[in-house]
Amino acid sequence: MRKITLALSLTILSFLCGSYIQAQDSVNIFHPTRPAIPKDNFWRRVAVGGNVGFQFGSVTGITVSPEIRIRTFDQLYMGVGFTYQYFLFRDYYYDIKNNQTIDFSSNVFGGRFYLRYYLRSIFSSWLGNIFAHAEYEYMAYLQPFHYDPFGMIIDPYNNRLAPGQTTVSYNSVLVGAGYSQPVGGRVFMDILILFNLNDTYYSPYSNPVFRLGVGVGL
Repeated sequence: MRKITLALSLTILSFLCGSYIQAQDSVNIFHPTRPAIPKDNFWRRVAVGGNVGFQFGSVTGITVSPEIRIRTFDQLYMGVGFTYQYFLFRDYYYDIKNNQTIDFSSNVFGGRFYLRYYLRSIFSSWLGNIFAHAEYEYMAYLQPFHYDPFGMIIDPYNNRLAPGQTTVSYNSVLVGAGYSQPVGGRVFMDILILFNLNDTYYSPYSNPVFRLGVGVGL
């Protein structure tokens, strides 16, 4: 009888232990422990990306602008980028002597440096994805004509020109704001609206300037 009682007790004990272990597993399933937050390091502060733009029609333009940026402190980011543009303006010049129009195309190269500050330190909601942006950009390209008061070529601004390549460079100071939309993982999309504070004769921008870019954090 003792053996039967002992065996029955061991069976009940085993059943209770098994139920307890299953209960623990159930608790872990429905209440999982929070994963550890990855430690901050240099590479988690770095993001790469850029933007690509296309325009077709009477004005054809292609823009490729890769960039890299790093978070310095708080939510202040510092970034650098390279920009290449190809543009084609149909019937841009008018040849008085031959009574015909001339297309204008060129390759533009340059670079930019910017500072960007996110509002994440102030807002924990979607408002934290808003950022302020300030940028300096230098660009240069070749123009097939140079200024000549007696030239027979006229540009859209009625300036007289003569054949002869000229290197044209211009500086742009752009300020504005934007919004960063997470896409998935560490991928994000940036939408910016900027204003060029140095809008000159050679500037390729017309205010306001809109940009759309994609990036990924390392």
